[in-house]
Amino acid sequence: MSKQNVAEFILNALEQENIDTVFLVPGGMIDPFLSGYLKTDIKMIVTAHEAGAAYMADGYARAKQSFGVCLGIGGPGITNMITAIAAADADRSPVLVIGGSIPKEWEGLEAVQDSSPSGICDLEFMRPITAYAQQIPTVSVVPRFLKKAIRSMFALRKRPAFLSIPLYIQEQILEESYTPIQPSLAPKILDRTHTEKVSKILSHSTRITLLVGNGSIHSQACDQVQEFAEQYAIPVVTTLRAKGAISEEHPLSYGVFGIAGSLHATELVLKQSEVLIVLGASLNEQNAVAVGDLNQVENIIHVDINPQDLEDSRYNAVPIIGDVGEFLIWLLNDSTSTNALHQGITERNLWLKEINKIPFYDSNEDRYTNQLPMHPARVLSELREASPKDCMIVVDSGAHTFFTAHHWTSYAPNECFVWTNNGPMGYAVAGAIGAKLARPQKPCIAIIGDGGMSMHGIEIQTAVSYNIPIVIVVINNGALGNVYLRAYREKKDGAIKLTESLVYDWAKFAQSFGAEGVIVDRYEQLQSAFQSALSSNGPFLIDARCGKNYHTPNPGESALL
Repeated sequence: MSKQNVAEFILNALEQENIDTVFLVPGGMIDPFLSGYLKTDIKMIVTAHEAGAAYMADGYARAKQSFGVCLGIGGPGITNMITAIAAADADRSPVLVIGGSIPKEWEGLEAVQDSSPSGICDLEFMRPITAYAQQIPTVSVVPRFLKKAIRSMFALRKRPAFLSIPLYIQEQILEESYTPIQPSLAPKILDRTHTEKVSKILSHSTRITLLVGNGSIHSQACDQVQEFAEQYAIPVVTTLRAKGAISEEHPLSYGVFGIAGSLHATELVLKQSEVLIVLGASLNEQNAVAVGDLNQVENIIHVDINPQDLEDSRYNAVPIIGDVGEFLIWLLNDSTSTNALHQGITERNLWLKEINKIPFYDSNEDRYTNQLPMHPARVLSELREASPKDCMIVVDSGAHTFFTAHHWTSYAPNECFVWTNNGPMGYAVAGAIGAKLARPQKPCIAIIGDGGMSMHGIEIQTAVSYNIPIVIVVINNGALGNVYLRAYREKKDGAIKLTESLVYDWAKFAQSFGAEGVIVDRYEQLQSAFQSALSSNGPFLIDARCGKNYHTPNPGESALL
C-alpha cells in the first residue's frame, strides 16, 4: 500500500480493472489526473471535443466487451458528453464518466464552470441516463463509490455510470489498496416460471425462427446459438446491433431483421414462421415494428436477462427471464422440446429451400450498377470485398446505415457497431478510434455520411495525433440523406432545399490534419483506394462521391423512410 492521491488511486484501480486507455479533454478541474496517469501504464487520449471522448469510450467498451472510461471537467465538459452518454445508455453500453468539479468553497459564488447544485448541476443531467450518478463527498468513500459505479454498469441491463469528484478531493492522499471487480458476463440465471409453455408451443410447431439480439453477444452465447441452430436446422435472423452474431455466410443465417434487413428475414419472420424465439433482443421500433406487425407471428418466445425488456404489451409473447446461454442449456435438456425439434428437421429443411428461392437483397442490381454518381450499395459491396473478414466497422447514423445493414456481410459477433436506439449523428470516427484501441490487432473502418462528418469529423485529428490506423469511408452525397430522401419521395421542395448542402472536400479536410485522403467518384477507383487505405499505417479517409437520390433498401413501414 503506497501513498497516492485520489486521482492516482482511481487510475491505478482502473488499470487493475484491465482498462488501458482513458479518453478526455484536459481542464483545470481534473489536473491531478493529468499528472497521475504517468504513474500507471494507462494511455491518455486527448480528444478534440468531450463528445468525442465519450463516443471513443463507448466504442472501446463495445469492442472490448468491458467498460470504457471518459474524463472531463464539470459544467461544459460534462454537458458536452450528454448526447453520447444518452446513446450509450439507450444501447446498453457501459461507460464510466468521471467529472472534476469545483472546490466546495467556490460554490454559490458564480464560479466559472460551477457544476455543483448551486450552478449547472452535473448530477441532475446525468442521473436519467446512467445507472449510478454520485458526487464523492469525502476521501474515505472513494473506493466504495468507485466499486458501486463499476458494479452498477453491469447489472441486468448494462448502463453508463457517473462520478463527480471535487478538485480538492482528487488531490488528497488515500492510503488504501484496491481489489478489482473485473465484471464481464451477464448473470447466469434462468427463471423457469414459463418454460412449460415453451415446451408446449414447440411440441406442435415446425416453422421456427431464432431472432438473435445483442444480449446473446453480451452473454457470449453466440457459439451456443449456432450449435443449437445447426443441431435442429433452425434459421437465424439478427437485430442490426447483433449483426454477425453467427456468420452471415453460414447457411442458416438469413441476415438482419428490421429496417433495411434482408428480404429473407422479413419473409421468415412476418410471413412464414409459426414460432419466433427472441434471444436477447428488445422488440423495439427498429427490430420489430418498422417492417410490419410482429403480431402476425402466432407464437413469440421472448428470452431476456432484463425483465423490463419483456414488458411490452403489444406482443402476446411468452416471457422468459434469463441468460440466453442458460435458456439454451435448459432447452437442449427438455425432452419434450428436443423430440419435437428433431422430428421437424426434414420439414424445416424443405421450408428453408423454398425461402432460399426468393431474393436476399432488396435490389441486387444496385450492387453491380454502373450508374453515376456512384451508388452506395456498390461502394459498400466493394468495400466488403476488399476488407479482411475479421474487419470491425463502426457505422454512423444516416441513409448509409441502411445501405450498410443490407449490403455489408458480417462474419463474426461483435465486429459491427451501430448506435441504433438513440441514433445520434457523427459518432463513427470517434467510435472507430475507441474500437481500434480496444482491439488493435483488427482492422477498423468508420462508415459515415457527410452530415456526420460535419458534426464530429474533427476527431480525425485525434487519430492523426496518436497515429491510430483507422479507415474512414465518407458516403458523400451533399445531403442529409434520410430526411432528404423522405422529402424527395414526398416532393416537398422546401424540405429538399433545407436538407441539401455543398459537397465538401473531405479528403482535403483529412489531409489538413496530416491524414491520407483521396476522392473517389468512379467505380474503377474503389479497389485501389480501399487497398491503400487498409494497408496504411495511419488514418486514411476515402471521400466516396455518391448520388443522393438512391433509395435505401427494404425501408419497411418506418416513419424515418
